[in-house]
Amino acid sequence: MDAQTVKSIKKKIRYESERTAPPEGFPKFHDIPKERYTSDEFHELELEHVFGKSWLIAGRVEDIPNPGDYFTFKKLKEPMIIVRGADGEIRCFYNTCQHRGAPVVREECGSARRLRCQYHSWTYDITDGTLVALPDERDFVDLDKTERSLPRISCDTFAGFIFINKDLNAVPLLEYLGDATQMLEPLNCETLREVYRRSIVIPCNWKVTAEAFLEVYHFRHIHSNKDGFSVLNSNQAAMGLYPNGHSRQVCGYSNQQFRNHGMESWDDWKPLDNGPFAMIETENQEFLDMVDCTSTAVSYFPNYILPLGTIGFPVLLFWPMGTGKTLLEWSYYAPKDWEGDEMPTHWKKRSEQFDQIMDEDKFNMAPMQESLESPALTGIPINYQERRIWHLHEQIDHLIGEEHIPEELRIEKLLSPYIES
Repeated sequence: MDAQTVKSIKKKIRYESERTAPPEGFPKFHDIPKERYTSDEFHELELEHVFGKSWLIAGRVEDIPNPGDYFTFKKLKEPMIIVRGADGEIRCFYNTCQHRGAPVVREECGSARRLRCQYHSWTYDITDGTLVALPDERDFVDLDKTERSLPRISCDTFAGFIFINKDLNAVPLLEYLGDATQMLEPLNCETLREVYRRSIVIPCNWKVTAEAFLEVYHFRHIHSNKDGFSVLNSNQAAMGLYPNGHSRQVCGYSNQQFRNHGMESWDDWKPLDNGPFAMIETENQEFLDMVDCTSTAVSYFPNYILPLGTIGFPVLLFWPMGTGKTLLEWSYYAPKDWEGDEMPTHWKKRSEQFDQIMDEDKFNMAPMQESLESPALTGIPINYQERRIWHLHEQIDHLIGEEHIPEELRIEKLLSPYIES
């Protein structure tokens, strides 16, 4: 992100803080049909067309540093294996032997010179997944080994993350991410390492979970600190909508918070004192100052949101486990400047603070799902400040295809004039 874009975002924050109504001509949203969160049929459409056709984060490059290193992945129902080939490239295959369907690896992670099914020892190459050996080949009539390779899944990397896509004809990853890559490129993500991770299962639809992190309209109501004030001013939330359902949000600090940081005003963006934490190194200081002096987050469609920070940041992942059940994972990445697995004291405190924020966010999720299934709630009104949620739903419908969605569940296409291109 260049200095001009940072300057433009600051201007947008100022506009948001001064406006008295939505921008002139901004469309009125109809209610989001609540059945989009409760219908098993709609959930199945999402699994097939959204999670089956989108680029999804599956892991990190450093998880498999050497040829033959692998880990398994089961978040999309079908078992998969992600492996670094002999040529150093990372690929993804279905973890399904082409004989009788047994897994070719059983451990969650490991290293192997070949991928060998432990049922009948059919053996596959780690680089291209071809069937290279099987016992008693003579007993198969006209077996063509070239037709029995492990099925492939699209796989690519960006910013140190491994992405997969079940659609073999998917657009390239960087084309899919588009200009939203500018939110990670200055942060040297390839040099960051995992500090800690958490996962919880929440009894609600995956969109209920994700949408909690697409707006700060709620922030001062559930995230006030021990002194009774919110660190953010939700009236200063400037948002950007990217193509393909991605979006960003940059929100200014509250009066109390910017004073606590020694800032003269909310827009006094400068390097802050982050104490004992190692800072992310970057040549883009303007971007880093913006991240340090605001709450800056980027959302990549459909299910990963990154609240950015100058000392590191968490990656939030929302995995559907059923119509009303979500696996919420978060992993914190940072410049890891200490030896061993034991977190230093300042990072333990930081992890506790962030986990507390996550507890506050998930507090309402299960009750919300119950209300969505109740006649007490007829629909979900969305305001201008929550437009990233509408943007998410528009992209869901785009991937599913309007012809597959019952008319009463469709989302009107309203935001195209507001998407940055």
